[in-house]
Amino acid sequence: MKKLTLTFCAMFALFVVAPAIYADGPERVSSKEKEVMQPAPPVCDFYRAHEWDLGIWAAYAFAADTGQFDVDKIDPFSPDEDPFLFDYGTDFFGEPKSSNPNERVNIGQVSKNQLFGRDDTWGGGVDVKYFWSRYFGVGIEGLGLAAKTNFAGGGLVTLTGRFPFGRFAPYVTGGIGFIDGGSTLYEFFNEKHQYSLQGQPFDTGFYVSNEREFYTVDPVSNNHVRALGQIGVGLEFRVTCHIGLMADFTWNFVFGQEDHPDKFHLITEQGQNTFTFFGLPAGSSVVINQALELRPGHGSDHQDFGMARFGVTFSY
Repeated sequence: MKKLTLTFCAMFALFVVAPAIYADGPERVSSKEKEVMQPAPPVCDFYRAHEWDLGIWAAYAFAADTGQFDVDKIDPFSPDEDPFLFDYGTDFFGEPKSSNPNERVNIGQVSKNQLFGRDDTWGGGVDVKYFWSRYFGVGIEGLGLAAKTNFAGGGLVTLTGRFPFGRFAPYVTGGIGFIDGGSTLYEFFNEKHQYSLQGQPFDTGFYVSNEREFYTVDPVSNNHVRALGQIGVGLEFRVTCHIGLMADFTWNFVFGQEDHPDKFHLITEQGQNTFTFFGLPAGSSVVINQALELRPGHGSDHQDFGMARFGVTFSY
C-alpha cells in the first residue's frame, strides 16, 4: 500500500513539474536568440555642422544682352583712290598701305553682349565650402566660360544658407569677386592687293594688281579685370552620407570697371601714284585717303549673365 501511494505521488509530481520545465525551455531559447541578434546601426546625418564640401560642376551661361547690331557694309576710305592701269602700262604706289597689301579697318560693333561675344556659352567650375553649422557656410568659387576665342574666368568668396530635411537641402547663395577676359564681336573692312610681274615683247617690268574687298566679323578681346557679384538658389540631394548631386541657378552682375566707350579715329594715309610709259617714269601724283576707324573701349556694361549649374558634391 505504501508503494502504491509513493507511485501516485511520484506521478503527480511529474505531471506538475513537466509543464513548468517545458515552459522554461522556449524562454531560454528565445533569450539566446535575443543575445545573438545585433541592433541596426543608426542612419548617418546627411548634413552636419563643421562639414567641408567640394563641388565640381558644369555650367550653361546666357547673356543678358542678346542679339547683334546691323553694321553698314561700306568702304570706309573717302575718297578711295584705287589702283588702276593704263593701256601702255602704269606702275602705281598710290593707295594707302599699297606697299603693305593688307588693309583692315574696324567699322562697327556687332555683338550686343560684350563678355561672351555671343548669346550663350558653356563652362564649368569648382567650389569649396565650410559649414560652421548645419545651416550656414562660407566658401571660395572659381569659374571659367568659353567666350568667343577668348577665355573668361574669375573667382568669388561665397556665403551659403541651406535648409536640410532628409536627403534634400534647398539653399540660397551669394558672393562677390572678380572676372577677367571675354570678347566683343566687331565688323572689319578688309582690302587685299595681289601684285604680279608681267612681261610683253616690247614692254617688261610693270605690275598688274588684283584687288579684293571683303568684310569679316572678328572678336576683340577684353583683357580688363571687373568686379563680379552673384546671387542664386539651388537644391542638393545626398546619394550617400558623403556624395551628393547639386543643381542651381545664379545671376551674375559685372560692374566696377571704369567705362571707356568705343571711339572713332580718323585715319589719314598719303601715297603716290607713279605713271610709266614703256617702263620709263612719265609722271606722278600725290594721293591722300581718309577713313574712320572704330577703336574699341572697355568697361563693365552689357556683360551680366545667367548661369545654370549641374554637378556633384563631396562632403567630409
